[in-house]
Amino acid sequence: MNYSRTIPAFLSATIALSTIALIPFTSPQIALALTADQVKTVAKAVTVRIEGPKGGSGVILEKKGNTYYILTNWHVVDQAGDYRVITPDGQSHSVYYTLIRRMPGADLAIVPFSSPQSYPLATLANSPATAGKRVSVAGWPISGGSLRQPIFIATEGLLTGRQTPWNGYTLVYNNLVRAGMSGGPVLDDGGRLVAINGIVRLEENSDKIVAAGIEINTFMKWRSTISLPIVPQSPTAKTSPTPGNNSPRKPASAIAFAATNTLKAPSEVVSSLSLAAAYFATGNSNGTISVWNLPGGELKTTLRSHGESVNAVAMSADGKILASGSDDKTVKIWKLETDAVTRTLSGHSDAVSTVAISPDGEFLVSGSWDKTIKIWHGKTGELLRTFTGHSGLVNAVTISPDSQVLASGSKDGSIKLWNLATGQAIRTMSGKNLSVLSLAFSPDGKSLATGNSNGTIGLWNVGNGQLIRRFSGHTDGVWSVAISRDGSTLVSGSWDKTVKLWDVRSGDLRGTLSGHSGYVSAVAISGDGKTIVSAGWLGEIKIWNRS
Repeated sequence: MNYSRTIPAFLSATIALSTIALIPFTSPQIALALTADQVKTVAKAVTVRIEGPKGGSGVILEKKGNTYYILTNWHVVDQAGDYRVITPDGQSHSVYYTLIRRMPGADLAIVPFSSPQSYPLATLANSPATAGKRVSVAGWPISGGSLRQPIFIATEGLLTGRQTPWNGYTLVYNNLVRAGMSGGPVLDDGGRLVAINGIVRLEENSDKIVAAGIEINTFMKWRSTISLPIVPQSPTAKTSPTPGNNSPRKPASAIAFAATNTLKAPSEVVSSLSLAAAYFATGNSNGTISVWNLPGGELKTTLRSHGESVNAVAMSADGKILASGSDDKTVKIWKLETDAVTRTLSGHSDAVSTVAISPDGEFLVSGSWDKTIKIWHGKTGELLRTFTGHSGLVNAVTISPDSQVLASGSKDGSIKLWNLATGQAIRTMSGKNLSVLSLAFSPDGKSLATGNSNGTIGLWNVGNGQLIRRFSGHTDGVWSVAISRDGSTLVSGSWDKTVKLWDVRSGDLRGTLSGHSGYVSAVAISGDGKTIVSAGWLGEIKIWNRS
């Protein structure tokens, strides 16, 4: 989508679509005053969200070729890690951290990203800093309530003057600002960028909270002395060249799936699902487990035993045994031929968030909010050992195809590999402080996919613990990942309400399945790669078939 086409006509004099490397100042007297709603529209068109180990807001400032440059606060990105820029059209763009440039002596940084899309650039203006002049401050703070979702806001206020420079901050105004708006624009009544919002401080001898910004002329003096880096290629297609082959790689072809059925679970949220050849099971927030037939989606049976929400379900390789984990702190083993609970496993001190059954059926693994992982005998239910080491709750566990290696992912941002038989820790991979939400081994066990809270997916080399590539495209947390049996396709489900299909070898996005009304919490792909099942909030379950 060309986002610039959606901008109202009145913005044509306010937002620059120029591709020149530097945008000149405009005189404060030239632009006509806009209404508050018009200024907010300008702000929303040029304000981005920056997510990563820290994060905040930023302003689209310049463009050179396909490289865009975001101006933000240094404290928004001063912790090294994986960052992404969410543009106003909702697209996610990876950032090369090594290309970020910090301005000496001021709390400012330039963050580059690459995109072929046309995005508006902010128009710059010197601030008169006249007390009483109207200004707007915009950004992406986190909403209140339990969901804690980013929201765009623009607040009106008045300039109150200048202060003695501190880390570049000179302009003072009385706008209300919130955490997450650092790096956002301060716009005058003509919709032009006059400063970058950064800190909130207490006025001297007063309890009144006021905001302060770094005036744009402070930045421009430095900008005129430097050259900016060009992003070498689109981060969504970063790959290592094949040895001995320097010819350009052809992009992977799209994969077409169509929704053939939409089912309604008996609860508001479907937290997990597990797929067998002829049926699949879903874990529901009302404490039940639904078993559905394939391909039609008819409800086969409903399993009841848990006292609280079922967060995780996993089937054995032969589809005869089901394991489930719940908020009631227990793991239950079900015999699907009789729909009966054969064992209830107790021992966790908090909710069980994830379960897995080894392909050989010898082990059952559970991860919990109590930060531990427990290994149970697959047939007797005996507790064999407890793994500790994560400093945050355990979101995901998965077992390698040879039943030898256990992988665990945690809110603490780490991925740990364990020898399942001996309990020995093999290695820890750092997720750069990004909460790890989901895991999936490749069919050969040589790589591991991790879904992260910032919407990216990492593909890791199990043998050496190195990151192979990162998939970027989701705009919210990736709560489920699955890899096809032939190892060619990765399927991901996100709270951005989409399911995405990726080429594992190249990292290319091969398709996006849209249609969910709520967050997508779980995905699975059939052994033949022709059927995908996705589920999530609002009790929505969709069956997709390859067309």
